[in-house]
Amino acid sequence: MPRSSSPLRLGISLSNEVPVVETVALSRLAEQLGLAEVSIPESRHGRGVFTVASQVAAATDQITIGIGVVNPFWRHPSLIAMEAAALDEASGGRLHLGLGAALWTLRALGEDDPRTERPLAAMREALTVTRALLRGDLGVDGSVFAVRRDAALDFAPLRPDLPLYVGAVNARMLETAGALADGVQLGAITSPGYARWAWARIEEGARAAGRDPASIDLTSNVLVSVDNDPVAARDAVRHVLAYYLHRVEGVVVDTSGADPADVNAVRRAVQSDGVRAGAAVVTEHLIDVFAAAGTPEQVVARLAEFAGAGIRGLLAWYVFGPDPLAGIRQIAADVAPFVEDPAEVGGAAEGSVDGRGQQALAGS
Repeated sequence: MPRSSSPLRLGISLSNEVPVVETVALSRLAEQLGLAEVSIPESRHGRGVFTVASQVAAATDQITIGIGVVNPFWRHPSLIAMEAAALDEASGGRLHLGLGAALWTLRALGEDDPRTERPLAAMREALTVTRALLRGDLGVDGSVFAVRRDAALDFAPLRPDLPLYVGAVNARMLETAGALADGVQLGAITSPGYARWAWARIEEGARAAGRDPASIDLTSNVLVSVDNDPVAARDAVRHVLAYYLHRVEGVVVDTSGADPADVNAVRRAVQSDGVRAGAAVVTEHLIDVFAAAGTPEQVVARLAEFAGAGIRGLLAWYVFGPDPLAGIRQIAADVAPFVEDPAEVGGAAEGSVDGRGQQALAGS
């Protein structure tokens, strides 16, 4: 399957659920350690991502700052373009901007207004309007969002071609991203199996729109936990997996190779007794499918499988390790230097997972 021509790189994805000063400190540490990117989300009624990202931009010099993702139902596409252009200017052209509908969050908060009944049309229009405002060539009237065809920014953006990513999960949104976006960011938990399926949908959308799929970047959060004690590293991801397996959309699980019985056991436990109960029944198999967790050598090998599935921007996400700060340092020192592009070393081993999706790593 053809792959994106974007360079392979390793960064981190932060929660944006801690005080701003902590997010800034972690971002500075990531830059000092030589990691490629820091990705910051906006979710629920948490901290506004542009404010936090502006603080990160002021405290760093080189690291790419990813916004992953902003919701056009909360922020009008005109406002997104204004904020993104200003942040890109302030950061010296280091921004990757992600847009996503975040329907699960909107429904959970009771903020799914009538516009959310047309998520695909809304995302197409949000992308079109945001890009057109950055480039100064709108020329369309809005149908989902109120916008006039003569709308324009009141200043010249540093980069009119600022990269626009889509946070996509299901087939139609992935195909839309392939047709319109510069890149795609996959959701909270992923797997090589889901990534391969998602890339095939992106490729279909790109080809249908007359685009070269190789021009599209694919990034994803990857649940990474590293420690010299592999048991401790793996135990650190159980709570996160239980939370997300309970809420993730079906296609993410169905294409992963995960055992449905294992997934259903976690979902039943979370629904009846909470996330802690769900974490207690997360199996080694589920960790193998949805995480890169273990010793540095095991994490390197697992990340090669994610890269081999088409992911170019590997964003180590959430736990980092039993000791998060030590985990970030170990990712930079003992993982990042050994993460290689499968296309340059003969390709990733498609057979590196067994029939249940389990990782076949020496010593795991």
